[in-house]
Amino acid sequence: MSRKKKKKIICIAAALLCLVLAAGYTVLVQPLLHKEKWIYKEAAAERGTLTVGVTESGSLEYGITSQLYDLNLTVSSNSEEEDEEEETTEKYLKVEEVYIAAGQRIAEGEALVKFTDKSVGDVRRLLTAAYTEAQIAYSEAQSEYNLSAVSAQLSYQSDLAAAKYAENIYQYEKQAVADDIAELRVELAALQKKEERLVQAYEKAQESYEEALEDYETAAEILEQVGENLYVTYQASYLKAKSDSESAQSRLEEAAESIEKSAEEIAELESKIVRAEKKQTIDSMEVKQTYEDNVLTAEAAETGYSARLMNLKEELKAAEEELAAAEKQLQAFEDFVGEEGIVYAEEGGIVTQVGYSAGDTLVGSGTIVSYARAGDMTILVEVTQEDIVSLSIGERVKIEFTAYETRYEGIITALETTSTAGGAVVSYPVTIAVEGDTSALYGGMTAEITFVTEEKEDVLYISKKAIVEENGKTYVYVDNALGRKVLTEVETGISNGLYMEIVSGLSEGDIYYIASRVTSEEEVENTENTSPDNGDVFESTDFNFENMELPEGMSLPEGMEFSDEIRVPENNGFGGGEMGENAGWRGGN
Repeated sequence: MSRKKKKKIICIAAALLCLVLAAGYTVLVQPLLHKEKWIYKEAAAERGTLTVGVTESGSLEYGITSQLYDLNLTVSSNSEEEDEEEETTEKYLKVEEVYIAAGQRIAEGEALVKFTDKSVGDVRRLLTAAYTEAQIAYSEAQSEYNLSAVSAQLSYQSDLAAAKYAENIYQYEKQAVADDIAELRVELAALQKKEERLVQAYEKAQESYEEALEDYETAAEILEQVGENLYVTYQASYLKAKSDSESAQSRLEEAAESIEKSAEEIAELESKIVRAEKKQTIDSMEVKQTYEDNVLTAEAAETGYSARLMNLKEELKAAEEELAAAEKQLQAFEDFVGEEGIVYAEEGGIVTQVGYSAGDTLVGSGTIVSYARAGDMTILVEVTQEDIVSLSIGERVKIEFTAYETRYEGIITALETTSTAGGAVVSYPVTIAVEGDTSALYGGMTAEITFVTEEKEDVLYISKKAIVEENGKTYVYVDNALGRKVLTEVETGISNGLYMEIVSGLSEGDIYYIASRVTSEEEVENTENTSPDNGDVFESTDFNFENMELPEGMSLPEGMEFSDEIRVPENNGFGGGEMGENAGWRGGN
């Protein structure tokens, strides 16, 4: 080959070398001019309960409670002297000093306002005088009740005795008339028995008379038929038969007279019974009327007695109620102002409003202070229709406030059934009551609410931000033996979006790092200023040589080649390290 030809080849090679160097500068050097910096935030692996669920954001709202002034200081006066005294006596409390201001956090028992000693003393005298008057009025009413009740009782018992006497008379008269009629009936029964015997005797006399008459008629016929020689013999029989007939007729007539007389006696006795029965009815009605009149009088006496007692009881009760009201009024005042004339907070919270200022007079009811109680703090969040169906009132939730690392718990207190539609998303308001010590919370604070769907106890977990995923595997930055940040593989479990369960690869208390990359000096400075632990900062450059090719006909100089893994010397200014897959460089200190 001629010298000229060799020279030409050398020129072409030099040109190619310049082209390769230019390409290398563009591909390798120029990216190095755009430097990045990494920030590492240190954290420790923790063990505890990891909760997974639906997370929604909301803000803290206060439940406002008011401590009121609602004393009734109205008193009644019964004397002109007291009316004149009231003209120079304060009837209302007057504020001397206010110890609180809006926005102040107060504790239970803390002083709120103080009243002037004069106004407290004046009101106390008025209420004490009213209570004393009520005591006197009650004592007088009680004495009147006792005396009047005894008098009414005696009058009532007298009327009852008269009614009882009338009842006895009524029963006696009724029984006496009944006894008289019973005697007449006994006498009538005796006469009827006697009449029966008389009838029997009459019937017997009738038979005897008929027999004697027949014998007499037979003797008379025989006497007419016999001759004179036998006349005397039959005459004696005739005369005897005639005498017997006359005697029988006489007895028959006497029996008839006795029956007639007995019938007259019976008729008269029956008439007596009828008259007695009629008289019994009349007398019974009269006696009964008298008895009923006395009963009505007794009933009226009972009604009058009950009415009188009721009136007395009402008067006594009214006096008792007035006494109780005066005592309650005085006691409420004493409880309100205490011995020092100072009102204290009934509960703790954050003051939202102060109702009075120094010099104000408490004429009517009003609010002394309004405050937000720690126990009345709630969070309102919007939950989508897909998630709302699995929630229920009383269900517990997890709460994390952006301003604090302290975790809280809460409970669902309300689920609205009316949706709040926004575009294609349909959601429902859910009210959460915050539990625990809420003394450090303020209204409007942002909170993350987790509605628990899964929960594991005694698990190891780290911040989800520390997890690095490459090629389907998970890694975490840790310190190696030389103190450099390297990736170590870990096995993960459940995650709640903020924390990730570590199944293996780390132990409780192990230090890991959350890597953050910034691309400008300003971002680095801001990150360094805001990083809690002022984590390690180092520079790095990302390379990607995968599938890199030179133009057709060109090749790298002998000994040079592309690779997806490039080792960087420790003195290269980047602190050592290596290019990983896809030339993603991870550097050390």
